[in-house]
Amino acid sequence: METEAQFSREDSDKIGLDAYVARVAAAVALPGGGSAAALAGALAAGLGEMLAGLTEGREKFAAAEPRVRELHARLSECRREMRSLMYEDPAAYRALLDSIRLPRDTEDARSARSAAVETAVRGATETPLRTARAAYTILECLRVLIEIGNPHAGSDAAVGAQLAFAVLKGAHYNVLANVRMMRDAAYAGGCRSEITDLVDRGREILRGIDLRMAGS
Repeated sequence: METEAQFSREDSDKIGLDAYVARVAAAVALPGGGSAAALAGALAAGLGEMLAGLTEGREKFAAAEPRVRELHARLSECRREMRSLMYEDPAAYRALLDSIRLPRDTEDARSARSAAVETAVRGATETPLRTARAAYTILECLRVLIEIGNPHAGSDAAVGAQLAFAVLKGAHYNVLANVRMMRDAAYAGGCRSEITDLVDRGREILRGIDLRMAGS
C-alpha cells in the first residue's frame, strides 16, 4: 500500500529536494510533519552557521570569535541531528503503525500487542522530543549570534529563529498527539511538561529576537 511506503536517508539522497517535497505533498502517510519539521530545523541551524561563518576571521569581531566558534560547532551538531531526525521520525511512525496492526484474536495476542504499542508510542514520542530539544538549542544559539555576530547576516539568522520556533511547535503538536495513546500516565505527563516548557522558553527567545530586529 502506498500509505505504508518506507522513507529512508537513501531515498532522500537519491530523489533530491524537489522530489522530497513532492513526496511530502503526496497522499501518503510518510514522510509527514515530523520529517518536514526536522528539515526546517536543519535549515534553521544552517542559517545560524552562515552568520557564524561570516563573523569568524574578521578583525571587527575578534573579541567575540571564541564564542562564535563555539556556537558554530553546536549549530553544526544540531544540523546533523536534524538531518537524522528527518528519517527517524517516519521510521518511528511506521513502527507505531505496525504495532497497532498486530493481531488481537487471543488474550496473549492482545497483551503482546498492547505492550508493543506502548513501546512504539514511546519511540514515536521521543523522536519529536529530540527534535524539540535541538530546535530550542538552535534558538538559543541564534539569539546569541544575532547579538554578537556580523549584523549584515542578522536578518538571515532571524529567519532561522522563526523556522526553529515553528519546528518546536510542530514537535509540540506531535508529542501531544502521541501521549494521548500512552498508558503510563507519569511518563506521558513528563513528556507533556517538557515540551510545554521548551515551547514557552522558545517563545520568549523569539520575542526577544523580534524586539531586537525591530529596533535595529
